[in-house]
Amino acid sequence: MISGPPAPRVRAVQDVKEIEAIWRGEVGRAIKSGRVVVLLVLFLLFTALILTVVGFLNHQANVQFDKAIADGANLDDAKAAVLQQKKSFLEFFTSDKSFVDSIAELPLVLLVTFKLATWFAPFFIALMGFDQLSGEVGPRSIRYLVVRVRRTSIVLGKLLAQATILVALLAIATLLMVVVARGLNSDFTWGLVFTWLFKLLAASTVLALAWLGLTSLCSALFRTPGISLVVNIIGIMLFAFISTFGGWFRFPGEVAKGALDTLVRSESWLALTRYASVWTFGQDLLHPDFSKFAVAVVMHVGFALMFIGTAQLVLRRRDL
Repeated sequence: MISGPPAPRVRAVQDVKEIEAIWRGEVGRAIKSGRVVVLLVLFLLFTALILTVVGFLNHQANVQFDKAIADGANLDDAKAAVLQQKKSFLEFFTSDKSFVDSIAELPLVLLVTFKLATWFAPFFIALMGFDQLSGEVGPRSIRYLVVRVRRTSIVLGKLLAQATILVALLAIATLLMVVVARGLNSDFTWGLVFTWLFKLLAASTVLALAWLGLTSLCSALFRTPGISLVVNIIGIMLFAFISTFGGWFRFPGEVAKGALDTLVRSESWLALTRYASVWTFGQDLLHPDFSKFAVAVVMHVGFALMFIGTAQLVLRRRDL
């Protein structure tokens, strides 16, 4: 008697076990190889460099603020002036008043450091996972896996392992940023510390999903890890260009931010091209408006699913 294919529920349980086994193996191998330590040191060095430069500027601003108070300036007026300067700086990048009001409560050192870290994060993710599939497809060692587990389980297991390591690194780096910001700014209360620690970690985790998917796709497309890395970096820069190009234009009827914006941004439906890039939605992951935040989350998850689904399709069709 020939048995048929396993029932859907049994197959699902088997898939979960396969993904878990690959996840455990990949995380353990990354820890034993020392890659996690190297990546942690690299990311922390980058974060520390930014914190040092921006923290120094933040400290100098605090010194000037304390000097103004010592010279007889009104405390409330001085705080209001500092807040207005910060908002004016932020309005140079966005005309969304509610967003500016929301993030203006963040210390400048934390805001700038986090923003630069999120710009660097896609390249860091590419460096972390460029060989997750191509590193085994090239030497054909992946053959030992495909005879035991489904190819879809391989992609998802390796992706989950990369995500686990990345979230741990992001948590450490974000905690470092928040602690330094708290040390330099006494008005950054503990209530704000815990609130923004959660928000920043959640935003960076969601943001990383799409780039993890892109890295998986590039690693599945090529047998050589070096080529996967180069194509991955080109892809990141291409998405950045698409977002920037779309940002050069305003939608017809859209209100300009000011005189400079009127001069440099013309009205055109080419503004729609910005929505073809995941870079466009990163800022809204910290937006106070839930609808904009939800759209940003959905778009990041959507890009991630598109990349991961394509990576699975490529690996399933590849001759291993």
